[in-house]
Amino acid sequence: MSNNCTVKTITQATLFNYQLPFKKTMQFKQYQLNMRAGLILQVTDNLGIRHFTEIAPLPGFSHETLATATKQIITILSSSLAHIFKHNPSAHSVQFALDALFCRLANNSTKQDVAIDNIPLLQGDNEQVIKQYRTLNQPNRIKLKVARETLLADINTFQSLCQLNPHLKIRCDANQAWKKHQAAQFFSEINVQQLDYIEEPCGDHNTNLQLAEKYQIAIALDETLQAHDFNYQHHPSISAFIIKPTLIGSKKKIDHLVSIATQQGIEVNFSSSFESAIGLQQLKNLASDYLQKNISARQEGQKLVLSLGIDTLKYFDSALLMEEAKIVQDSQHLNILWTSH
Repeated sequence: MSNNCTVKTITQATLFNYQLPFKKTMQFKQYQLNMRAGLILQVTDNLGIRHFTEIAPLPGFSHETLATATKQIITILSSSLAHIFKHNPSAHSVQFALDALFCRLANNSTKQDVAIDNIPLLQGDNEQVIKQYRTLNQPNRIKLKVARETLLADINTFQSLCQLNPHLKIRCDANQAWKKHQAAQFFSEINVQQLDYIEEPCGDHNTNLQLAEKYQIAIALDETLQAHDFNYQHHPSISAFIIKPTLIGSKKKIDHLVSIATQQGIEVNFSSSFESAIGLQQLKNLASDYLQKNISARQEGQKLVLSLGIDTLKYFDSALLMEEAKIVQDSQHLNILWTSH
């Protein structure tokens, strides 16, 4: 990552791996996972301060495997700690982890927490979703995973939520899993006034735009943003960009997407790829940095609207890596893959 600011010198590095069990089997496209695996990179700067970054490709969504990411980061660390930011790894999870670390090491870049909406995530069958929603005291905005249950079950769950709270706005995420006729049936049978937007109902972008026009709904782009040949063409039905930095990769590409969104009045949602608390803190830092830059450099009519989609730690059954403040303590229980001494 190129930048003109001064970066603290890295004097030591250690790479750990982790496996965090889920409370129940989770589906990620064609993968059924009982646990989440990833890497934590710890570096010590010339002031003796430890910094952490996470590398966690997501099966079913990332182009690279964890084995590939591990090989790339070890190669980079082994070459020279002084020059780790001069590399351009092909693994997006490695690139984002290094860019996030660079931002933390750069001068005048400290960890910040600002008030940013974190949208609760609900998934499961009807009974499970309703229970989750009531436990949350029935907020007015949620994200609901669809296309995991049957179509009729999804319709029933959506309508049940609407009946519980007439002011509720639901963000649905189908992960491109529906056929056109399935998406059409869903939109025709739900209360679309309570659909905030839906992420990628079908695999074809033009089909999604046609459905949005026909049913007068808003859509959000997620997988489409990750395409190497992505070229944004504005459409009034597009209301949000779902940016998953672990899948997108470089800060430069994220900068480009945020710039488009700001200019077009499109909301940005920085979203988890089911990382540990370390990865989620990186997303919070990233969001805070963009908001502060936007406030200081905002032009008329170009206000950045930003939210977080990081309500994922609740799906883990683990005591490790669930609190960013405990990372130093937790790292003592992790397996060391590589260390500089």
